[in-house]
Amino acid sequence: MKKEYTFKSKILRKIIIGMAVYAGSYLLTLLVLIPFISFFKYGNSSLSLIAMFVAGLGSFLTITSDEKTTLLYDPDAVFAKKPYFFLFVIFTSFSFTIVFNYLFDLIPWEIFGDKFIKQDNDTLFAIPLYMRIIGYVFIAPFSEEVLFRGVIFFRFKKLLPLWASVLAAALFFGLYHGNLMQGLYAFIMGSVMCLVFHYGGSFLYPFLFHAIANLISNLCFEFEAVEKALYSPLSIILSAAYLVVAIILSYVFKVKLTKKDKKC
Repeated sequence: MKKEYTFKSKILRKIIIGMAVYAGSYLLTLLVLIPFISFFKYGNSSLSLIAMFVAGLGSFLTITSDEKTTLLYDPDAVFAKKPYFFLFVIFTSFSFTIVFNYLFDLIPWEIFGDKFIKQDNDTLFAIPLYMRIIGYVFIAPFSEEVLFRGVIFFRFKKLLPLWASVLAAALFFGLYHGNLMQGLYAFIMGSVMCLVFHYGGSFLYPFLFHAIANLISNLCFEFEAVEKALYSPLSIILSAAYLVVAIILSYVFKVKLTKKDKKC
């Protein structure tokens, strides 16, 4: 009993330390760089991305070598040895982003008031596309996935049932985004990425999922033709149909593979 309590306390400390290092690294980087903000072409946006990258690295350093090995490849995961899971993640991320962006646009968010839904688009999209791709397709997914899937979800799984670990990590991810609209979207997306990580057996899968979602959003903002094509009625219907089929098939395959592993 004492060993179990000690183990749980150790895991909780690791989670708290990982979160504290992330927040501390982010704030410290900003404090160090703010006096030199005039040297950065895109000011606050550049500083924010640099701070996020440093925070991600700092949080990554709190993960032990054994944990890193399992983060990159967990042979016990249901789909760990299945190459097709890579394609599943790509198509699912694409379809999920299209369908849920469309559904969220249908919600009359203005009834909740600006302070609950306001996005800082002036800062978010003020930098050129190439910088947004570097920042929001590579840096942000890496930094956020290290914290929310690597530090929080991965460790919560050692303390809680899967469903509780998913909800806890997704809740932190939602609160991190700071407003009702983005927070709810991040909560749903965070839940999906936790499951992708758990069943895929690699940190690279939620990172890929996250990167594709951010890439789509930035391409749609930059190119009106891309937005019209991706959010056409046909694209939305096909994406929704794919998600339904993907959910059913992934469940069927999970059950079959789990039974096969038990027999082995």
